[in-house]
Amino acid sequence: MLAHSLDTKLINEMQCYARTVIQVVRKLLSIIQLLCYSESMSQKSQRLYLKGVLLDFGDTLAYIDKKSNQRYTEGLLLILRNYGYQKDLSDLASSLDKAYYVSSRGETSNFWEFWESLLKDSGMPREPALIKELEESRKLNYITIFKLHKETISVLSNLHEKYKLALVSNCAIGLSNIIEVLGLSSFFAAIVLSYKVGVRKPDKRIYLKALQSVKLLPDECVFVSDEISDLEGAREVGLKTFLVRQGSLTTYEAKDPNFKPDFQCNHISEITRFLLPRVSP
Repeated sequence: MLAHSLDTKLINEMQCYARTVIQVVRKLLSIIQLLCYSESMSQKSQRLYLKGVLLDFGDTLAYIDKKSNQRYTEGLLLILRNYGYQKDLSDLASSLDKAYYVSSRGETSNFWEFWESLLKDSGMPREPALIKELEESRKLNYITIFKLHKETISVLSNLHEKYKLALVSNCAIGLSNIIEVLGLSSFFAAIVLSYKVGVRKPDKRIYLKALQSVKLLPDECVFVSDEISDLEGAREVGLKTFLVRQGSLTTYEAKDPNFKPDFQCNHISEITRFLLPRVSP
């Protein structure tokens, strides 16, 4: 009888405990649903007031094809070796990166100056014949390096119907030609390139230049990029922020790697889910 009484008591206690756990779980689920609803409504509210979308270029709309880039760099190496260049491919790639960076700050106003910058860093004489050959190789091959992410054209086409669009890119001289050849120019009310304005993201001035160009206020626009550092600068200006986590440089040069954007997704093809109104079936 004592054992039976103890078993009954234990069962009752376990049933009571189970009911308590169920109640707690239900409350937690209610809180989670409320938070999700609140976040959804917040994003919907933000979307309703947006008039402009500012987008990064590299690794957001397009990417560099590694094989094409290597072929291009190897071609440049062959030309340089005909003029006595003794370093290897990795050294040349490093010198190219430096030349691109210098150009992206607006320090080279034409391709002649770009190649002079590269040759100076490589310890090579700035011979006119060499510069001419390098530039001819660039004209033939550079355009093949950039590829659009899947659905980029579709996304821009859909956004263009509702918003003013601006392209804002840290880039070296020549990207304007790439943008034209890729068929992107017609989507944008403004194209703001760092090598033309002389400042790079996250400098506030490049965002303000884009806003001025589209004639919109910061709180009327969202900035879309694959890099947190771009979004940190955008937020300082007062722009909404949208992180596209599809590149390898998400946290590169970020002050806060745990930055919380207003919106985020994993691919550029997904941004219309957040920025365009949903139509009920």
